[in-house]
This record gives sequence, C-alpha cells and structure tokens, in this order.
Amino acid sequence: MITDTRTLRFYYRRLPDNRVQIGSRSSITGADAPNPVHMAKLVDGLHHKFPALKGIQIDYSWWGWVDVSHDMMPRITQPDPAQAIYYAVGYGGNGVSFSAHAGRRMAQRIAGQHLKVFDLPIYNSPLEYPNVFNAVRAEAFAPFRRVGQRFLYHWYHRQDEQG
Repeated sequence: MITDTRTLRFYYRRLPDNRVQIGSRSSITGADAPNPVHMAKLVDGLHHKFPALKGIQIDYSWWGWVDVSHDMMPRITQPDPAQAIYYAVGYGGNGVSFSAHAGRRMAQRIAGQHLKVFDLPIYNSPLEYPNVFNAVRAEAFAPFRRVGQRFLYHWYHRQDEQG
C-alpha cells in the first residue's frame, strides 16, 4: 500500500492478482460521479507517480462520498461510555487503507483492551464541532457545502502541485 502526502491524496495498492488499485477524490456531487473526467484524474495521477504504467488496462472503477471530519482527523471512539455504541468515521480520503486499521482498533476497544495508543485524540474525542458557534455556523452554511468543497478541491490541488 502506498499513499502520498498531498492534501488531495492518491493511494495505490498491488492486488494479489498483480493488478493495481488506485484511489483518490472524485466528484463533488453524486450526479456528476460517472463523468469520465474523474476517472481521467485518477489515471493521470497513476501515470504521474508511475510513468511505466502508462497504457495499462483499467478494469473497474467505483466512487462514493469522501468521509472527512471538520478537523481532518479520523475518529474511532465510544462517544458515551454508558452505551455500547462505537463508531469509526472521518478517514479523510484514506478510507480503503484506514478502514482495516479502524476495524482492528474498534474490535480491541469493544473487547475491553486498554492500549496506550487509545490515549490519542482520535480514540477518545467525539466527532463534534469544537464549540456551539461553529455548530450554528456550520448549519447556516450547509446549503453551500458543495460550493465550498469545489473551491477547496481547486485550492488544495494548486497547493499540492506547487509543493
């Protein structure tokens, strides 16, 4: 498994049958997801990182919503210790690779293991807005999220390509 350090990450993984899995961000809306421009971005990213793979056959593609938290950090937590409810969310574009890790850590927590790693904020802080003002502001601007996301995708892309 390989991932880069860009804000808009690409990840690559060699599969057991010697095929390559690639992934990254996709469209801003579900209606635009089948647009071929998104697949072209993935393939261009693969060729940029691995020029020798130009011309390989692409067998499958799929897409889904990006799971990003407000602070860009994942959470694997039990929000209320009085309830047997846990969640793992906010993978921020690393869902395929991080989900296996999150599942293992969540199973350890459910089994009652107490590991030093659980002292990290991603294991003991809930996914919530830092204060009431931010929560109200987030709800007020909810109809404009996709516009903001489109702007951020362009901004992050510029930053990634300049660095």
